[in-house]
Amino acid sequence: MSKHHMEKVTCPSCHHEGEFEVWDSINTVLDPEMKEKVLNQSIFLYTCPNCGETFRLNYPTLYHQMEDLIMIYLVPESEVEKTYEMFYGENALADFRTEKYLNRIVTSANQLIEKIQIFDAGKDDRIMELVKLLVADSLHENNPDKEFDELRFAVDNDGTNILVIINNGEITGAVDIDNMYEFASSHCDDFKDLRDDDEIVINREWILNKLAEAENE
Repeated sequence: MSKHHMEKVTCPSCHHEGEFEVWDSINTVLDPEMKEKVLNQSIFLYTCPNCGETFRLNYPTLYHQMEDLIMIYLVPESEVEKTYEMFYGENALADFRTEKYLNRIVTSANQLIEKIQIFDAGKDDRIMELVKLLVADSLHENNPDKEFDELRFAVDNDGTNILVIINNGEITGAVDIDNMYEFASSHCDDFKDLRDDDEIVINREWILNKLAEAENE
């Protein structure tokens, strides 16, 4: 079941002390309404009852999409190694390999949401990181004046898979990636089955290391 508790919160604007519901874990089978609250990030937003100011509270949570055997743990960067041990160390809480769980560790709410959307779209997040590199290279080559900080997977209103272009926290464009995903997928034949791979921190650094290893072989 989903687990949550209340914590005291002091508003940074008016310094009023209130209570905030912190979700330690979320199970989308037992509490299906919680998935949308994760996707719209409302579980991380606190509105002060005194002044009405809304601000974000970052905290670790375990997202368990049990119907699809997906488990994503949002933790601070400093907790990544310890969390990996929880999944795959000698004293792991459960044998997730037995049930072919798809496990991931992320370090931001945006990463958590992106992983959920990638897997819901039936895509491989390892291949998606390669697609991001390809799109970034294309943007730099064809639009050298276009600045961006991040490319993030999303599905637009007509169901097209895209990467949104983000600069200074604002969406400045989008790229249709279906053809590029198929191209990238054809060059990833050496990847293990998604649910057999022990690599559970999949990000830009991971794909860059993967490509460097391939070059050195």
